[in-house]
Amino acid sequence: MKRNKSGALVPFYNAKDLLNFVPQLKQLADISVIQLANIDSTNIEPKFWTILAETIKENIDKYDSFVITHGTDTMAYSASAISFTLHNIDKPIIFTGSQKQATDIVSDASNNLINAVMVSSKLKSGIVIVFGTKILQGNRATKISESTLDAFDSPMVLPLGNISLEPQITSLYRLKTYKNITFNTKFDPDIAVIKIIPGLSYKNLDFVFNENLHGLILEGFGPGNIPKILIPFLKKAKTKELPVIILSQCKKGITKMHLYEVGHAALDAGALPGGDMTIEAASTKLMWILAQTRDIKKIKKLFQTNIAGEVTIKNDK
Repeated sequence: MKRNKSGALVPFYNAKDLLNFVPQLKQLADISVIQLANIDSTNIEPKFWTILAETIKENIDKYDSFVITHGTDTMAYSASAISFTLHNIDKPIIFTGSQKQATDIVSDASNNLINAVMVSSKLKSGIVIVFGTKILQGNRATKISESTLDAFDSPMVLPLGNISLEPQITSLYRLKTYKNITFNTKFDPDIAVIKIIPGLSYKNLDFVFNENLHGLILEGFGPGNIPKILIPFLKKAKTKELPVIILSQCKKGITKMHLYEVGHAALDAGALPGGDMTIEAASTKLMWILAQTRDIKKIKKLFQTNIAGEVTIKNDK
């Protein structure tokens, strides 16, 4: 990014410029550059994830690893999305960025990029975010701050490692290979995410059926509790075969919907618990699944499958 005449940050530098800003990278690796986009990450759309995934797939045999420079606002969404499209890729894919522009005296851009390249040479596989002092599993990460240099965290699982004098990898997630799930890079963006608040009624949600949405995520209270006034909405969604995923609003929340009557009623009405998934992982996973099938039984089966380590605790039927 670079400041424009009004002082606002706008996309400016391309990938080759970044190599010139950080000449130390040439001491760490033999790096080639592929420029896919140069936009504010706020403007990232699912079609970019398709382009990114297909580019990596096309070049998978040419490189030992891939480092993706990305704006912070939607980095966790992109890392989650790529974890589904490339869940069987056996090479490391590292996302990184910065909180301050590269030319600032106190910018974190150089350190983050250097650490990302170093981590890419240490990992055997996996989609991760390297940022500040943390090495995080991409589809378990979320942005927690718009200003601190440790902008990301993974509230439900421990970091894969940390950055001290150099990157230290302390753990790796090991995944089962799902041979029956084919390589798919498409996403269906026609979903909505709604946070439930006291007073939200059926009439506030009825627009969902008029907008031809293909999926819905509701962020419920506590362990996924849904007000009884919304149960008729869930029943209607079930009759229309509209998948409705329930997440917890709590930063360290898990959907344990069987604990309370208000949660159990939502399960009986057809809602699907999201376990301990982040909103970034759940939304991109739902878009990825909907691009493959609109069959409600297949949607539920795929969503309840741990594709890329995105969910640890399910706890509900």
